[in-house]
Amino acid sequence: MAYNSNQYDAQSQSYEMSTLNGSGTYGQDDMNAFFGEIDSIKNAISQFDNNVARIESLHNRSLNEIDTEQDQWNQKQIDSLVAETSQISNTLKYKIKSLEGKSRSDSTKRVQVDAVKRTFMDSIQRYQSVEASYGMKYKQRAERQYRIVRPDATDDEVRQAIEDTSGSQIFSQALLNSNRRGEARTALTEVQNRHKELQKMERTLGELVQLFKDMEELVEVQAQDVQAVDHTVKRVENEVNKGVEETRIAVKHARAARRKRWICLGIIVIICIILAIVLGVVFGRK
Repeated sequence: MAYNSNQYDAQSQSYEMSTLNGSGTYGQDDMNAFFGEIDSIKNAISQFDNNVARIESLHNRSLNEIDTEQDQWNQKQIDSLVAETSQISNTLKYKIKSLEGKSRSDSTKRVQVDAVKRTFMDSIQRYQSVEASYGMKYKQRAERQYRIVRPDATDDEVRQAIEDTSGSQIFSQALLNSNRRGEARTALTEVQNRHKELQKMERTLGELVQLFKDMEELVEVQAQDVQAVDHTVKRVENEVNKGVEETRIAVKHARAARRKRWICLGIIVIICIILAIVLGVVFGRK
């Protein structure tokens, strides 16, 4: 199944258009568009995993292949799949980062984005494991080939032969000192091929390490955003609680003030009544 980045670009544009209605607010179809985008990311991760499985199978076939032409065909297939998988991974990184930016204020969306991000990071680690494992196996195969030519070679000599870019100088010396020149030439060819393959795998591993770091940074940024949102929510909640408490106290004070006013009014009325009675008695005697 060939990977087509255009389908993901089209889905992204569709999502952008559907998230806003004419008034600039989120439309009713926003969640449907969002989950459609999540599904497209899941499909891309599935394609990524399938490619990694095929790369692993081809690595295994290459290690056991004795026919040079068939081995070259295997390597071409690996190179093609590695390039395609790199394209998928770059698109996934962009898609997840883009979708994350649109979901920071929505906890439901944030959970979904975090889930696909973790899934993708697990897939990256599996790919790293495959490349590292078969890189070691390729190296061990090349070492065995060199020891066919130089059974008495030291570990340091074997290492130099494997790490030599061309392999010609070291193997030329081995050819001169060996009575198994046919096997030496075959071993030279294989070691040179394995060396090229190891260089490609090292580049792939380097790219995967950087990709994983990029995804980790997204996780850290999201965690910081979540903490910031939580802090804001707590601050607002504290301010609301403080306002409620201040309002309660104000109401209490207002009630007390009203009660005091009624008491004062009552006292004034009683005093007036008493004065009226006293004045009535005094003027009545006259």
